[in-house]
Amino acid sequence: RVKKGKKNKSCQIHLPSSELHFHCFIPTNDDISIRKMKSTCLLFALAPIIHGSTAFSSSSIHISKQHRKHPNAFKKANHVNIISNIFHIRGGDTSITYPSSTMMSSMITPVTEALNQALVSGTPLRAIGALYAVASLTVVPLTYIRQAYSFSVGYGLSVATMAVALLLSFAFSGGNNISFSQINSIPSILALNALVYGLRLSGFLLTREYTVESKKKQFRDLDKTPRFKRTPLALGVSLLYSFMTSPLLFALRGVGGVVPGSNAEKVQLVFTGISIFGMLLEAVADQHKYLIKKQGGKEGEDKFVGPTTWSYKLCRHPNYFGEILFWLGLFGAGSVSFGKSVVAWVCGSLGLWGILSIMLGASYRLDKKQNEKYVGQVAFEEWKKEVNSSVIPLIK
Repeated sequence: RVKKGKKNKSCQIHLPSSELHFHCFIPTNDDISIRKMKSTCLLFALAPIIHGSTAFSSSSIHISKQHRKHPNAFKKANHVNIISNIFHIRGGDTSITYPSSTMMSSMITPVTEALNQALVSGTPLRAIGALYAVASLTVVPLTYIRQAYSFSVGYGLSVATMAVALLLSFAFSGGNNISFSQINSIPSILALNALVYGLRLSGFLLTREYTVESKKKQFRDLDKTPRFKRTPLALGVSLLYSFMTSPLLFALRGVGGVVPGSNAEKVQLVFTGISIFGMLLEAVADQHKYLIKKQGGKEGEDKFVGPTTWSYKLCRHPNYFGEILFWLGLFGAGSVSFGKSVVAWVCGSLGLWGILSIMLGASYRLDKKQNEKYVGQVAFEEWKKEVNSSVIPLIK
């Protein structure tokens, strides 16, 4: 609290938890602002705590006449001395200290250990909660930058960071020396595939945003909600991403439970192959469409320029089909390790249903947009007649 008397202005700070009481005062006629006074006193009060000691008695600080007469000197030349005096209270080190790598490591290690424990040996619900935490820490900051990042760049990066967390907890938990034996299991390969998928997708979406003017404008126009009000959206999609990735978690947890050569391992191998194929198909289709659209330039915005070859003969949206295959394969590979876990089945199924709904909905909206934009154009009508499947081959 701040008090103004006849001779002095004073500021008192009391920290009950550490039984510390600090009192700063200056003459009333000094022109220092109350806010600066509070900041100065708070600096003195927190210094012992920052220094790492709690054995400090009550202290009183007086700003001298020299500092009042020469404020610039107080701010510049004497700054180091003031800080030095702060740390010198009751035997503290007179040198200025900063957080060391050891200190940072001691702060991070408990968090990573708790995360590792939750993923490896925690209950299924707790393990998915750990995945959700990783996804949220990735998506929320990106959503503050661009609202659209919550379902574009943040989507890809969250999958990548969850894959990294799982690989560090399971495949590479033995130490820093990574060997082939650590990643030769089917679930480890599935996790590496998820890592590549997430990094590739986020990099592609970011590149497309900055090289395609219409996409840049589209992303910019979505920034209508104030930054911190975007938090519920970011947390909501992060939960979906953690559910979608949860089968990978249970695949890694069930490595010892899948007997080599058993039908379960064969099923896991087949679905892992489907997931890898889906990742490759989506990557090729995305790049193909990006290059064709870029070559078409401004003319391609109103005139249909394709693509109509390669994977675009399978269906009209092979990139969406590849994404569906990736997640379907990941779910199938992980489901052999679900066992009787209700949490695993519910969360995994909700995640798969969520991404299927999004992909099928997106293909329907894109079909509608293309029909309105390119109706009557010969190239479009011929391609649509030849390729009558929207997103899943052989199904109209």
